[in-house]
Amino acid sequence: MSSIVKRQLVQAIAIVVALLMFADFFLGYEPFKIGAATLQTWASIITNIALGLGVINLLRSNSVNVMRRKEETWPFSLWLIILFAATFLFGISGYITTGVADNNLQYNWIFNNVYVSLGQTLYAITAFYIFSAAYRAFKARTIDATLILVSGILVMLTNAPVGEAIWSGFPTMGRWLLDYGQVPSMRTFLIVGALGLLAYGFRALLGKEPGFFGEVR
Repeated sequence: MSSIVKRQLVQAIAIVVALLMFADFFLGYEPFKIGAATLQTWASIITNIALGLGVINLLRSNSVNVMRRKEETWPFSLWLIILFAATFLFGISGYITTGVADNNLQYNWIFNNVYVSLGQTLYAITAFYIFSAAYRAFKARTIDATLILVSGILVMLTNAPVGEAIWSGFPTMGRWLLDYGQVPSMRTFLIVGALGLLAYGFRALLGKEPGFFGEVR
């Protein structure tokens, strides 16, 4: 099958799926509902298959890393494989015995004491990068940077108890910025993002978006 035929086939399937989902949302007839529900089921199956392939690829690449003793990273790959296998086995045993994976005590211990702790650690490390980026952005070199700096200071004084202790007006000003400054700005970003997503969708359906078809320019 030539690349042109593959491109047209993918485009045709995308158009049919999009029209069916639009028809189900706007018209609501029973055949459209059945078709949309079937497509959603297929999407769930494909997602689970993709997740399984990702797991296989993860284990394969880390197993190769362990067998080749690649530099100093292979112990981390070994720990990943061990913890993955333990978590998977404990989750499966809990699901077999009770029908719910997180009813297993060992599974809950790994989740609460390993996964949650690692997530909090990564979030704390990210805070340092956010702080450095904020330090660079908050330099009052221009009028815009000065406004960002003043707004950030007011919001921090609103969230910190010391702000209200210094002056009772700081929380009022900070809440005003959050309610009347942040909310409209975030809604603007969401609207612009939604319009961009619609434009991307129409370009993909019209065959003008090469990335949708796996092509790279």
